[in-house]
Amino acid sequence: MKFAKIQFETREARVQAVRGLMKRAKVVALRDGVFIVPEPALDWLTSQQIPYTVLQPLNQDDVIQTLRNTLAHPV
Repeated sequence: MKFAKIQFETREARVQAVRGLMKRAKVVALRDGVFIVPEPALDWLTSQQIPYTVLQPLNQDDVIQTLRNTLAHPV
């Protein structure tokens, strides 16, 4: 499965997106308001007209490496 590291443009968009996405997919929250979501979640965000920016497309190995790096450098 493909994933994406995304960021929302506003706090309102972030709150609305996280509420909806958590019902539909696994969402990983990183520091600084960055999230990792599965690629199909992007279709839902677009259909709901929630503005977001894709920071980086990811595959499963990228997600694991990102999570390991986050654990090595706690918030």
